[in-house]
Amino acid sequence: MSSYDLFSPKFKRNPFPTFAAMRRSHPVYPHRAPSGDTIWYVTRYHDVVTILKDNDHFVKDVRHARPDAASTADPKHIRDSINKNMLFSDPPDHTRLRSLVNQAFTPRRVADSAARIQAVADQLLDTAVKNDPFDLIADFALPLPVRVICDMLGIPPEDQTQVAQWSQAIISPGSRNLTFRMRKRYIREFVRYLHGLFAARQQAPQDDLITALVQAEEAGDRLSEAELSSMVALLLVTGHETTVNLIGNGMLALLQHPEQLAWLRGNLGEMETAVEELLRYNGPVETSTTRWVARDTVFCDQLMRRGDIMRPVITSANRDETVFDHPDTLILTRTP
Repeated sequence: MSSYDLFSPKFKRNPFPTFAAMRRSHPVYPHRAPSGDTIWYVTRYHDVVTILKDNDHFVKDVRHARPDAASTADPKHIRDSINKNMLFSDPPDHTRLRSLVNQAFTPRRVADSAARIQAVADQLLDTAVKNDPFDLIADFALPLPVRVICDMLGIPPEDQTQVAQWSQAIISPGSRNLTFRMRKRYIREFVRYLHGLFAARQQAPQDDLITALVQAEEAGDRLSEAELSSMVALLLVTGHETTVNLIGNGMLALLQHPEQLAWLRGNLGEMETAVEELLRYNGPVETSTTRWVARDTVFCDQLMRRGDIMRPVITSANRDETVFDHPDTLILTRTP
C-alpha cells in the first residue's frame, strides 16, 4: 500500500492534492501511529457522512471502545472538567446533555446575539482600519469570538483577556510552548474560575448564558458542575477556533480569487450562499472530532479493530469530485 505524507509543512500548506490521491487509490487509509494505534483516514464524502451518522460502530466516547480507558478513568481527572460535553459523548448521554443545554438557548437569546455580534464586529473593524496595515487575525478574527462568547456567557470584561489565555491553553498549547504540566495548571485555574461563577449565579442569577445553564432543568435533571464547566469550555474552544479559521481561510480564498471577491462585493445579499461555499472550499477544521471503532467491523472492505481511531477528513469530503462539480474551484454562487 502507498504511503502518504500527512504531517510535513508541505502537506500542511496544501493538503488537497494528497487527499485527492487518497480518494482515488486509498479512500480508507490506515496509518500506524508511533504509539502503535491504527488511525483510519476516511476521505470520500459519502463514507465520511456514514461514519458521522453511525453511533453504533463509531463512537465519540473512548470508554465505549477501549475498556481500559473506562477502568482507569478518574472522575476527578482534570480532563473530565472540560470534556464532559456533547462533543465527546454518545447517546443516551449526548441526548440528555443536548436536551438540557437546549433549555438555555432560547429563541430570544439566539436572536439577541445577532445584534451583539454585529456591534462587536463593527467596533473591532472601526478600530482596526485606523491601522495601516492591520492584521486581520490579531485585530479582528481572534478577539471577535472571544468577546462575543464571553459576553453571552456573562464573563465580566475585566476577566475576558485571562479567559482567552486559558482558552488558548486548551485549544493549542503547542503554539504557546506550554508544557503538559503548565497546560494542566492553566486548565485547573480556568475550572476554578468557572466554579466561582457558577456559585455566584446560583446566589444571584443574571440575564446571561451561564445563569441559563445553571438553571437548566428537565424532569428534575440538571447539569453537574463538571458538565457545566465542560459546556462553557466547549462554547469557548469550538466557537473560537472555528470562527478564527473560517475568517482567515475565507479571506485568503477571496484574495486568491479576486473575481469572486468583486462579485461578492456587488452581491452582498448572497452572503449566506457565499459563506457556505467558503466553508466547503477550505473550511475551519480538517477532520471531525475523533471517532473510535466500538467493535470489530468491516467498513469499505477494510477490517477495523475495536479501539482503532477514525479520522473522517471533512476538507477532503468537501472536495469529492463525485459529489461536487469542479470541486477545486471557488464558486460563490454554488448551491448544494
